[in-house]
Amino acid sequence: MEQQVKILAVDDRYENLLALNSILASSNYDVISLQSGEEVLRYLLKEPADHIAVILMDVQMPGLSGFETAELIKQRKACQDIPIIFLTALSTSIEHVLKGYHVGSIDYLFKPIHPKMLRMKVDGFVNMHLNHQKIKYQSELLHKRTLDLEETNRKLAEAEEKLKQQNFLLEQWVEERTSELVDAHEKLIKSQEHFKKMFILSPSLMAIRRLPDLTYLEINESWKQYTGYGDEIIGTTLDLLRAEVGDTRNCNDVIHNCKVKYETKSKEIRTALLSTEIIDIENESCLLEVAVDITESLRFESEMARLAQLNLVGEMAAGIAHEIRNPMTTIRGFLQLFQENDRHMQKEYIPIMLEELDRANEIITEYLSLAKNKQSHQQPENINRIIEMLIPLIQAEAVMSGKHVHFQFKDCPVIQLDDKEMRQLILNMCMNGLEAMSLGGKLRIETYTETEHVVLLIADEGIGINEEHLEKLGRPFFTTKDEGTGLGLAICYSIAARHHASIEVQSSEKGTTFLIRFPITASQT
Repeated sequence: MEQQVKILAVDDRYENLLALNSILASSNYDVISLQSGEEVLRYLLKEPADHIAVILMDVQMPGLSGFETAELIKQRKACQDIPIIFLTALSTSIEHVLKGYHVGSIDYLFKPIHPKMLRMKVDGFVNMHLNHQKIKYQSELLHKRTLDLEETNRKLAEAEEKLKQQNFLLEQWVEERTSELVDAHEKLIKSQEHFKKMFILSPSLMAIRRLPDLTYLEINESWKQYTGYGDEIIGTTLDLLRAEVGDTRNCNDVIHNCKVKYETKSKEIRTALLSTEIIDIENESCLLEVAVDITESLRFESEMARLAQLNLVGEMAAGIAHEIRNPMTTIRGFLQLFQENDRHMQKEYIPIMLEELDRANEIITEYLSLAKNKQSHQQPENINRIIEMLIPLIQAEAVMSGKHVHFQFKDCPVIQLDDKEMRQLILNMCMNGLEAMSLGGKLRIETYTETEHVVLLIADEGIGINEEHLEKLGRPFFTTKDEGTGLGLAICYSIAARHHASIEVQSSEKGTTFLIRFPITASQT
């Protein structure tokens, strides 16, 4: 619509084209001058025909005549509607006029042409063209709006269908949710009934107290049985369960298995494990106290510990007596032999007796190494450095026994260690691993860091440890070797205990692995 309207003026004479341009000069349209039918056809092939309002064409032209050019123009669909006005000074007969109308012209003018009439005719065709273009544009716009409206209607139909589906799904969800709420309400009622039965019949001491004043609202039968207090404490704030000294918790703190003391109505002091939880009862915050009386359990555990200690003392006494009796028997035999035969003590027997005395002294020394109160001189050390100092000794022992040792160290933080005790622990573990393997076996020694521990791993490729023997590891005088006191591994466990370390044993037919985990304190991280 904004492109300027064009008028095609076709005449083989240049002066005629100048005359037409001067007559039709206007700012409303642009006059295109062409001098042959061929130029007209080429122009129409290159340029769009929508902006051509009218073609003014001379009839008599060299090459294609005006009639022939008009016939070719009308054969092209895009140009069929362009109005053609023939201009001629020669072909004035009625036959030529009819032929002009027959080939598609809408007017036939004779030269000389009256300028004002020509301008009025051209202006009329220009206005008709503009109106036609306007109608065409409005038609296209109407068609586009129709398509947009159809698309909008389609989207509205889709939206309406989706809305129906959403409403259907919403109704389903509401039904399901309503059913769930009904089920939940029924379950809540049952849960409340179960809680009430559990509260009343629980063997644990249970009480419900209002927050924040801790007034007793309800107590169960076990509470009454253990404490001796009945319904007289309902509505009071009597604090029967008292935590250990130094406990600064307040009433809103939730605790689990906190050891407390309580005094019964008969003034007996008993012990319990207290757990609390904050609950809502009829929109009121309450504290649920659950206490498990462990007084009798503690007495039983104390008695069992005492009996276990007596049993351990008996086993250790038997072990010490057995181990020390052998060298003492040898020495006594020699002394008795000298006494009965009234002989002088021979020098070749003295080393044997000294050796037996040294053996007894070694057993006593190793036994004393198990003492819990043995002083440990711990200082910041890197476990990798301690192991590196022992590598030549461990490798030499492995080579002499036809075995191999593999070391793998990772970066480990400095921790508190006693250098001498760590050497004793590592050597004892490594010697045990080497002795447990046959020729060609490989001993693996590794260090690495876990979340809060430095780990020492010592693994052998022996036949493993029987399951019934695993629980006895670390017990003094327990050994599966033909020779030995059974104190080496017990000393290792004792050293680990003084370092607050744990020892984990993993054993199978393919070998045994010891994992010693040393804690990393906050100041060492």
